[in-house]
Amino acid sequence: MLKLLGDAGMSEYRMSKLNNVVPQNLTRLWTSEDEMMTWATEVVASEEYLQDHLELIEAYMDCVEMVRRSGPSGNRHIALVGLFLRAFDASSYCVRSAMSGNYTGSAMYARDILETQFLLSYLLDEPGRPETWLSSDPETIRKKYRPIDIRTYLDERDGFIERKRMQNYHALSTLGAHPSPGGLELKRDGGKAIHSGPFKQRDTLEQCIQEAARVILPLGAMLHDYAIAEIENGPRISSRLALILQRTRVKYFGG
Repeated sequence: MLKLLGDAGMSEYRMSKLNNVVPQNLTRLWTSEDEMMTWATEVVASEEYLQDHLELIEAYMDCVEMVRRSGPSGNRHIALVGLFLRAFDASSYCVRSAMSGNYTGSAMYARDILETQFLLSYLLDEPGRPETWLSSDPETIRKKYRPIDIRTYLDERDGFIERKRMQNYHALSTLGAHPSPGGLELKRDGGKAIHSGPFKQRDTLEQCIQEAARVILPLGAMLHDYAIAEIENGPRISSRLALILQRTRVKYFGG
């Protein structure tokens, strides 16, 4: 019978079989999220600063991929490029979640980007640290590379006495990464009732995209510096990112 269906019929048959594998409630949810993307795209199209922020995130991701292809081998570069790639993935999902109406997911990924940013800043501070981190066993990672220890080191290095790294980390943890009463605010609809989503909340969408840009900005600067210092053709590879970083600092973050 299948031979009589032809190529088009076979394609429809396979698709029908696949649709039967995925529960309909999941496909309905994903369809709703895709529909939310259309609305979110219209919001972004109406605000220049949102378009600029998405361009920053995309420029970071594009530069990461070029660095990955151009980078030398060795444990130092495996560790650093691997972490930049982790933030590549998180950046994509952070924005995708926000524009799909899943603001809790966006906060979770923003927190992951922030923690990765802190770790990269620590590892890049001294020669040999990336290699040591990469070869560490789980017990050493737990004892030596705790997020609180990394943040404390960076604050002391930079003379930050207000502990804003901790404040930002805890805020995103509360909203997304940790189950908490505060995080339930991202599960409320316009009438403040708990809802499964996806949500159409313009203010929250804008805040999520702004937060994504804020946590990507320092990461982009580290990637740029790494490319300039250690990657063949680094100045060329990172030139677009450098221009967008400068624009973002001056235009949106006070220089």
